[in-house]
Amino acid sequence: MNTAHVFNFKMRQPRRNLPAKAARKRGEASFVSAFSKAYIESVAPKGIGGREFPLAGFGIADFVWVAWCPNGRDGSALSLERLEAVLTKHRLTAFEMKLTHWRKGLTQAYRYSYFADRSILVVPPTAAVLARKELPMFKELGVGLWAFDIESGRITRHFTPRVTAPKNKGVRSRAVALLSRKVYFGERSKLRQAGL
Repeated sequence: MNTAHVFNFKMRQPRRNLPAKAARKRGEASFVSAFSKAYIESVAPKGIGGREFPLAGFGIADFVWVAWCPNGRDGSALSLERLEAVLTKHRLTAFEMKLTHWRKGLTQAYRYSYFADRSILVVPPTAAVLARKELPMFKELGVGLWAFDIESGRITRHFTPRVTAPKNKGVRSRAVALLSRKVYFGERSKLRQAGL
């Protein structure tokens, strides 16, 4: 049974506000999609995650993941409160992805450390060459740096931060509540597929 489930939090289409030429560029969206698939297949095959995860005041994480292996019990008895309690106990990782502007991505990924147990910036290998020169800054901020080659599907970990408590437990609770509500109310069929 496949126990990896990814939910889409996207509620609007911000690209519609851009000029037609820029709105057609889907490079970063393709990068995020390819990375999330590669990550699930090679790193964390069991869990629940979401793309374009919005948390007011902290930005929109490109991808979040809670590594978790459901116990296979009938999901009909799992309440929203129980799901939230289960997700609270497991590590939440937030990813920011940039094709070029890695410094901007570092800033965004740092904001996610307020609610995530681990925050990681993912860039293509060419951008990683430049970003690696500033690895001490990543380490000081506690933000990971990974490279992802979309052609080969290979993930290279240049720096992975230790799992730590988020900077703000209240914000972490808000993030878990948002993820729990999406899973419980918005995607009950996926929840049942996961054996919950």
